[in-house]
Amino acid sequence: MSVAPHADLHRVTVHMTDHILGSLRDCKLETPLRKRRSRISITNQFSAKRQRISEAIGSIDVSAGAEQRQELADINAEPRADRFIATRPEALFPMNTTPRTNRMAKTFGLTDDRLLHFIDTTNTTPDNKMLASLRRSVSQLFYSPPVVHQTSAVAHLGKRRQFILALDGPGIPQDPWAYPLSWSSTNVIAVACGHDVYYQDLDTRQIAHLCNLPRPSLGRIRALMFEPRGLHAVLGTTTGSVQVWDAASRRRVRSWPNTDWMSISTLAWRSCSRLIAIGKADGCIALLDVRASDEAHKRRGHRGGVHATQWSHDERFLVSADAHGTIHLWDARNMSTRVGKMKHDSPVKAVAWCPWKPDLLATGGTYPDGRIHIWSTSQLANTLSPAPVETIQTHSSVYSLQWSPHSRELLSTHGFAWHTRDRLPDVPETAASPYTNSISVHAFPTCRRLVSVTAHTGTVSQSCLGPDGTMVFTICYREEAMKMWKVWGQREEAERRESSFDKFSIR
Repeated sequence: MSVAPHADLHRVTVHMTDHILGSLRDCKLETPLRKRRSRISITNQFSAKRQRISEAIGSIDVSAGAEQRQELADINAEPRADRFIATRPEALFPMNTTPRTNRMAKTFGLTDDRLLHFIDTTNTTPDNKMLASLRRSVSQLFYSPPVVHQTSAVAHLGKRRQFILALDGPGIPQDPWAYPLSWSSTNVIAVACGHDVYYQDLDTRQIAHLCNLPRPSLGRIRALMFEPRGLHAVLGTTTGSVQVWDAASRRRVRSWPNTDWMSISTLAWRSCSRLIAIGKADGCIALLDVRASDEAHKRRGHRGGVHATQWSHDERFLVSADAHGTIHLWDARNMSTRVGKMKHDSPVKAVAWCPWKPDLLATGGTYPDGRIHIWSTSQLANTLSPAPVETIQTHSSVYSLQWSPHSRELLSTHGFAWHTRDRLPDVPETAASPYTNSISVHAFPTCRRLVSVTAHTGTVSQSCLGPDGTMVFTICYREEAMKMWKVWGQREEAERRESSFDKFSIR
């Protein structure tokens, strides 16, 4: 009888347990899901502990639910790796998942170089930076920078890029084909201003008036040139009158009347004699001897007006160029013989003979040619129309050329520049260019442009080389001004070694 109460208590307990479990099964209330942990958390595992129920109602085994959650955790969780091992993903934030997040990240500055990107170097190939640095150091070891010679324009005009002296020339001819400027071998610069000629001694800086054309019939001075050695100056006028003046005594030495009234466009004085070559607007070339009052020779070889004449340094040839781009070479011993003919596609004013290689001749064309041709007279034995040895394309008008006597360089002065097209219009369209109104220096024989400096605000119509071969005077008729530039340097003379024969003499 004593056991019955315990048996009844056991039945009551089992009955209550079944009742509770049944009510739990019948109840369809949804249990709230556990929130997934953020992926930013330091730990990489989800908790898999078995849930416990109070002992009052017994224990309920929910191991199946735990296994299901463990599978979900294994699928979506991060790799189970230690945080100190270098195999982490590139970024924990998916910044580029949508365009909106990408825009927001760029707005707040969270992209590009503001994020620290981890780079795993454990599984990559060996870096080639060391080899690249070694190659760079070896190349720097054997690299020698280009040596700029002291006579080159790069060492002088390229560094200073400013004129040394500026002079005013009111009343100079408003004509780009005129020659109103001349520089003598005694360092005297002269300029033609209308009916007057003024000159300045650059050593003493004294300015003096040389001459004046009193009669209007004599015209205006269009061309002026000093003799190669001395202070005699020859001038030509727009009415065809030619006069020779002595700058030291300021008196007229010789004059020739204007017989045909043709404008004098260019002058060239032969240094070994008193002979002057004159180019006229009708295409005629005349030779005048200072010792005679008549013309020594007259030759009509051009169809257009002559814009340039110049004797070669060895005085074997005379070159002349005209408004049609035709260039003629004349034999100095017999002016009736033409020994060569060259051609440009535009009027030619710029001509220059090379001082250290007398057979080289440089010519430059204006619009629409814009080229600098370098010819060799040694090819005249094979043909009367040689091909240029070198060509420099500038796409700008070339008005004067000067060879350097100290280095293998060529100076050119320019006017406006134009756009490069297959067919150029009759009216030029100007364009921005380093050659515009500039003085430029080119290397020979590479023809590479070394330096360009804007000299004036208008066309640089003429240039004169100084007696020492380092200075250049330029003139601009629009500005009515002249400027002197330091372009080249003189070559240092090597010291002569004293010989043993200098110490003794034979008597």
